[in-house]
Amino acid sequence: MRIVNMAGGLGNQMFQYAFALMLKAHYPDEEVMIDTQHYHTLFFKHFGSVNLHNGFEIEDVFPHATLPIARPKDLMKVTYYIPNYVLSRIARKLLPKRKREYVAPYSENFMKNENVFTDGDTYYEGYWQCASYYLDLKPQLRQVFAHRSPNAYNTAMIRQIRETNSVGIHVRRGDYKNAPEFNGICTMDYYRKAFERIMSDGQRKTFFVFSNDIPWCRENLPAMLKGHDVVFVDGNRGKDSCWDMFLMTYCQELVIANSSFSWWGAFLNADAKTVCAPEPWLRRECKIDIYDPQWVRIN
Repeated sequence: MRIVNMAGGLGNQMFQYAFALMLKAHYPDEEVMIDTQHYHTLFFKHFGSVNLHNGFEIEDVFPHATLPIARPKDLMKVTYYIPNYVLSRIARKLLPKRKREYVAPYSENFMKNENVFTDGDTYYEGYWQCASYYLDLKPQLRQVFAHRSPNAYNTAMIRQIRETNSVGIHVRRGDYKNAPEFNGICTMDYYRKAFERIMSDGQRKTFFVFSNDIPWCRENLPAMLKGHDVVFVDGNRGKDSCWDMFLMTYCQELVIANSSFSWWGAFLNADAKTVCAPEPWLRRECKIDIYDPQWVRIN
């Protein structure tokens, strides 16, 4: 029995879910489950948490994601069962690690580490942002993470993206503005260099801008995109925000942010001829394996 903890927003949940699928491929005869207990507590429902964003979204967003959810009796076999996100974070620091737990150190969250392939029942906690884990699973992941039927707005956006020389741009601001590990990487200089790379073929493009700060993008991006069409995608909010990621999968070229959200938009895109990604990915001393080998790294 293998159980993978789920935490964070949709992009991180997708990494954890993909990791569970990778474990299932590695252990085809074993049961692999996911742990969603922290998203269903009274604490989260009433007070929320900055670490949990819109709650557990996998089952609502992806109809083909069908891994079983671990029951309390399953969890108690391999980890501490504390169905409260804040208390579980405190307990993780105070209580000794149980012998059936694999808790990835932060510096290894992004590395391919063979230690995760442990014998016997195991509980896994980490983010598993490791591209090489999932390269061979791309066909399966595109099926599992396929979207539902689009509404009228996104149907029209998909049509426009398909009918133009489309370039998706993701700008992550909001919570990133005060996050030292992520801020200061996707600067104006990064986007300028990426745009120059994209526009080097001399063709007229249509740039589709996805962001949690569209007003800032309207003010700052058009000057760098003169001579090209710019569409600010502002029709997907709240529970529909996942559609920005789905729309990215249709773009012919992409300029992504150091965000798991646009990472998946690029990774699930089967036809993009160019993906520009920032290097470094974060400001922390650790080895990372976040880049698809086909992507263009911009520093």
